[in-house]
Amino acid sequence: MKSFYELEEYALVKDVPIMQKEGIEYLIDELNKRNAESVLEIGSAIGYSSLMMATHVKDLHVDTIERDDRRYQEAVVNIHDFNQEDNITIYHEDALEFDDTLLKHAPYDCLFIDAAKAQYQRFFEKYVPYLKEDGFVLVDNLDFHGMIFDIPNIKNRNTRALVRKIKRFKDWIFSNDEYDAHYVQVGDGLCIITRKDQNENRN
Repeated sequence: MKSFYELEEYALVKDVPIMQKEGIEYLIDELNKRNAESVLEIGSAIGYSSLMMATHVKDLHVDTIERDDRRYQEAVVNIHDFNQEDNITIYHEDALEFDDTLLKHAPYDCLFIDAAKAQYQRFFEKYVPYLKEDGFVLVDNLDFHGMIFDIPNIKNRNTRALVRKIKRFKDWIFSNDEYDAHYVQVGDGLCIITRKDQNENRN
């Protein structure tokens, strides 16, 4: 059986973008605090974060979507090697084109977005209807290695355009009338999002 250390080393060597350790630990802690039973993850990569969640949160089921052929195949192998086929359902699709009526475990306690950063808002708008009323959204990579704070000095034009899109999403969600967004300075910058009416009902 593989270890998480092996997955982390593989991701490092092969330049596979997986969630930083501090970030996934924060997410696992939130899921445990909320007694979460289901997560929808946008962006499986090699299955690292799905496996971390499924093995560290009791009775959790993860539905996860991955577009890339090779990473999907690697994730399938890793899920099998960790004996987590019963706890993780992986879909080989582009999340923006996916027939969301096929989702097996909706509504979800958590929507976790960690895929194409330029599409964060579209992912959010498509899948937030499948979130439970008291659920939360977690978005990773909001700092993008600190570049979001220094956009004018980014030399590469494509990178600059990408970081601008991340900042646009950040500005949009933090000024949204329906949602409360909180920045968490963990890993590469996290954003935890809940419905405003949910928070008002608690008070």
